[in-house]
Amino acid sequence: MTDGTRPFLVEITGVAGSGKSTLARHLADDSADARIAEFIHTRIPRHLAHMVLSIPRLLPILARNLVMPPRLSWADVKLLVYVAEWDRFLRARAEYRHGLTLFDQGPVYALVRLRAQGKGVTRSAAFTRWWDGALERWAGALAAVVYLDASDPVLLERIDGRAQAHATKGQPEDAARGFLERYRRLFEEALGRLDRAGGPQVVRVDSGATSADRIAADVRAALAGRTVKSEGRP
Repeated sequence: MTDGTRPFLVEITGVAGSGKSTLARHLADDSADARIAEFIHTRIPRHLAHMVLSIPRLLPILARNLVMPPRLSWADVKLLVYVAEWDRFLRARAEYRHGLTLFDQGPVYALVRLRAQGKGVTRSAAFTRWWDGALERWAGALAAVVYLDASDPVLLERIDGRAQAHATKGQPEDAARGFLERYRRLFEEALGRLDRAGGPQVVRVDSGATSADRIAADVRAALAGRTVKSEGRP
């Protein structure tokens, strides 16, 4: 999978309730040489350093954000940094240069979420240019993307059964379905851009019709024989 110099990165992504975290845990638990990538936490010094490094690249977006309401939240800004810097962060750490590194809510998810929320700056030309460039860069960094989906009734039942809050909980059915459709449309746009950029293998899975164990086995089979790309975009 990897030559020991660059990470072998696979993103598990998809709409809410599709089973991203469950599949990522299955794949990570099944192998001693697999792990889930760290998510950004600005109280961790090594994360904070990469956040500082990202600021020059994000400055055009951050500046426009100040004058284009509704403004990005702090959580949104962390997603910007995650997309802008996390491939570099992982390459810099030896523990990610072997075996399989999984993203649960990785860069593709982050890019889709930023667009789906519709904050003011995400409708600007500067953000569109950044979004396109970020997808092109990650097309060179990701070995594969596993995209999960299921029927609306299955997804909404799963979301309602969770303890944590979610935007669709307590909403009329039409609004909840509209939320899911907006995310699906943006995922399809992002995956299409990855493909046009000569990007990663995309594995599509209906998680409503198959058990988590079976999905994990199918994904492992799909990834077998894949190797890390010898050249990545800076």
